[in-house]
Amino acid sequence: MLFDDKDLSIFENNESKVYFKEIVQLYYSQNYRSSIVMLYSFVIYDLYTKLQTMANEGDEKATRKLAEINSMISDDAKYSKVENSVIQFFLDNCELYFKRFVEDIEYLKTCRNKCAHLKVNDSSLYIPKDYVARMLICSMYDNILSVKAPFIMDLFNVVQSDIELYSASASGITNERYNFSVSEKIRNKYLKRMTYDSLKKSYKTFIKLLWVTENEDTDKNIVGIFLFAFSVTDYAIKQGYQQLFSEDQIINIYKKIDKDTIKNSPSRKKALITMLTTYPILVNIIRENEPVFEYICEHYIKSPNGLKHYRLFYPNDKRSIYSFFIETPSLHKPLFIVKLYNIIKDSEDFNINQFTELMFTKVPSFYGFDDADEVTDFFIHHIEELSDDSIKKLMEIYNNNNQFKNRYRHSNDMEIIKKHLENEHKEVEKNSTNNDN
Repeated sequence: MLFDDKDLSIFENNESKVYFKEIVQLYYSQNYRSSIVMLYSFVIYDLYTKLQTMANEGDEKATRKLAEINSMISDDAKYSKVENSVIQFFLDNCELYFKRFVEDIEYLKTCRNKCAHLKVNDSSLYIPKDYVARMLICSMYDNILSVKAPFIMDLFNVVQSDIELYSASASGITNERYNFSVSEKIRNKYLKRMTYDSLKKSYKTFIKLLWVTENEDTDKNIVGIFLFAFSVTDYAIKQGYQQLFSEDQIINIYKKIDKDTIKNSPSRKKALITMLTTYPILVNIIRENEPVFEYICEHYIKSPNGLKHYRLFYPNDKRSIYSFFIETPSLHKPLFIVKLYNIIKDSEDFNINQFTELMFTKVPSFYGFDDADEVTDFFIHHIEELSDDSIKKLMEIYNNNNQFKNRYRHSNDMEIIKKHLENEHKEVEKNSTNNDN
């Protein structure tokens, strides 16, 4: 079986699906001449609808050619003239977009003419072989019919309604899973149809709107604009178009990003951070915009949520991530003690005693119950890893800060801590006795 229902799902309307099935049925019935003649007409129809799609989406060349062809049809021009005009447009403008377009379309046209007309030399009809009809049907399906209309323009002009829809349906720059889910939809619907030049033009538009342009419309639709900028970035990298990010036009847009624009818009700032941390290739570009780079480092990398990307932004810093943590006061946030621990614990110079003591000292003396809960919980879970001297210091800090002692959990936590210390003391006495004996 050449094609199943899944293969036929590429056709966007039922009429096309029925027509193609009829072509295939003619092949199965060994009506090879009829199948090739119908296939040729169907390919011309398919190219004509692709031309309409391109014109509807704003392609100027397609718009002019469509008007010319429609005028020819209205004037009852010979159908062969219309056919040739349709084919010639794609030969002139999209030859490389379809695989084997020149060879296949010319061979199909030659076979169709042989099937439809008497052979002059012997007044007989051409009888195509089975493999010829099968090859033509499969080739047209693979290389033309199943290929979306070429997309050779600025994507933004077509997707404004999608941008508004995404902006209205999302509460903000959302999580990574959602970003990639939308990116896949955008890739399949639009990006696969785009040339490198149209990707470059579109990407320039999206990043300019996302981080440079400031007006009511862009502010309102930042989420949708971000999702398209994210999708084009993702697609370009996965397609191997890394050169996109070394294009002067693209670099110049990143250089034009103003620190105050990022600072005054949480959505734009989150969009930039998300792009930089998801696609490291962009970090070196934004590094050239020193005010923005330093702002991102100061307000994100030097925060508990951003510390995990320390090496991405500081690849040549001789300090370890733990040393960087110790030297950066903005990272000393007791509420994030577990997150911070998981980020820095594998550093060669990590010291759990120093780390825990530091975090205990940072519990505020007012409005610090939540902070005290977090560091005490950490203390309990890691108490066996701490030295006796460190535990003693921690308990002194604990007892000298009412935010620890006045907590709802104070009594329960102290029972656990004392029980551990008592067991530890008994273990020491037991070992001492055994040694004496």
